Amino acid sequence: MKGALRLLVFRLLWTPQVKMVLGRVPLVRGIYDGWRRQHPFDRRYGVDTSGAIQADDLGFDPRLVAHSSPYGGSQPSIVRRCLATLPDPAEYTFIDLGCGKGRPLLVASEFPFQRVVGVEIAPRLAEIARQNAATVSRRGGQQTPIEVQVGDATITAAPTVRMVYFLYNPFDAVLIGAVAGNIAAQLGERLDHAFIVYYNPVHGQVFDCSPHFARWSARSLPYAADEVGFGPDLDDSVVVWQTVPSRYPPQPGAERLVIVDRDQTRAVVVA
Repeated sequence: MKGALRLLVFRLLWTPQVKMVLGRVPLVRGIYDGWRRQHPFDRRYGVDTSGAIQADDLGFDPRLVAHSSPYGGSQPSIVRRCLATLPDPAEYTFIDLGCGKGRPLLVASEFPFQRVVGVEIAPRLAEIARQNAATVSRRGGQQTPIEVQVGDATITAAPTVRMVYFLYNPFDAVLIGAVAGNIAAQLGERLDHAFIVYYNPVHGQVFDCSPHFARWSARSLPYAADEVGFGPDLDDSVVVWQTVPSRYPPQPGAERLVIVDRDQTRAVVVA
């Protein structure tokens, strides 16, 4: 009952009318700043994946800062549910492009992927991700070891012939276009097949408009009950593409409409 009541309260707080009013009150608007709270995931596993950090505070190439999103963690339950739907994980390498502190890497390591790799351009975040991976490894919570590389995610070479690319709205349309082009350029050479799991797909039209990718699924998923209040919303959307020709039949609803807000910070899959 306590969890149900808490969820009801947050749903009321997140109604557009209430959020518009309370979001303007200095002493109250922190309700909506869930990224800055320590996530239950961190307390459970003894890691550091919480916080919100602006791109220009991370000390990487200034030419890329303007095209990069702030750091904030995705919801583990949503990542877990998405990865659980992917077929044949043992045939694929999971790679998080712009992995930040590595929360999706920690979740992906629960699955039997061939490899779990993170690519992060900010050395500070990459080191935190490595420390988090070592902590979870010591606790015995991994099926697959985690590798973290410092580098430009838009030019990453596929380490195996089948890949799952994960993106949590890390870049603007310019860099998402570079990612899509890099993946497409490797098809038929380094790459046999790939899934692109795009969490909060603000610039998903880049993949929709490319002849090299086809929708595989599109869903809006609620936060788990214990995650409510530890992110910017109460639910998030995820669209998954696969490379063409399609190896796997698309899931029901794969072509659902995606609406992006005016500020280009949130994408919603319309049921």
